[in-house]
Amino acid sequence: MRNRIKRMFNIALTGFMASLVMFLFIYIGTDVTGIAPFNVAPSQAFLYNLGVEQSGYALLLHFAYGILWSYVLVYTFDDNLSIMKAIMLAMVLWLFMMFVYSPLIGWGVFGFGYAHHLPSNHPLYLEGALSYILITLSVHLVYGWVLGYISGRWLGRGYSR
Repeated sequence: MRNRIKRMFNIALTGFMASLVMFLFIYIGTDVTGIAPFNVAPSQAFLYNLGVEQSGYALLLHFAYGILWSYVLVYTFDDNLSIMKAIMLAMVLWLFMMFVYSPLIGWGVFGFGYAHHLPSNHPLYLEGALSYILITLSVHLVYGWVLGYISGRWLGRGYSR
């Protein structure tokens, strides 16, 4: 029982750490360098569209989502965790974002929505589809790599590259 609780905690911690790295990349892109094509992180934009404007909830959503998918990765590939499998999961999550999450936000499939017509200071403004695709793909690949790297070393029984 004790080992199971420790394992569950480590899975959550792994998802949190991968989500933290992803968050830091998004934060640097939006608030430090301004190279991100959006004004607020996608989780915050999603909640904004629902009428929730507190960024604390967006952080909670972001980390909860990252932790959830850490559990999915570990329990799907328990005996054979790898960085490539985590990256493949991250790619599936990215595709889900492009086809489901982005249209719900109002950014459209792959960012080809109406958001570029909004005023540039609007929270849901999206600068351009290509930069949106590249930035979101990059941060999902980072999430997958970190998740796979840490999961394989902390949790994997048969770790492979």
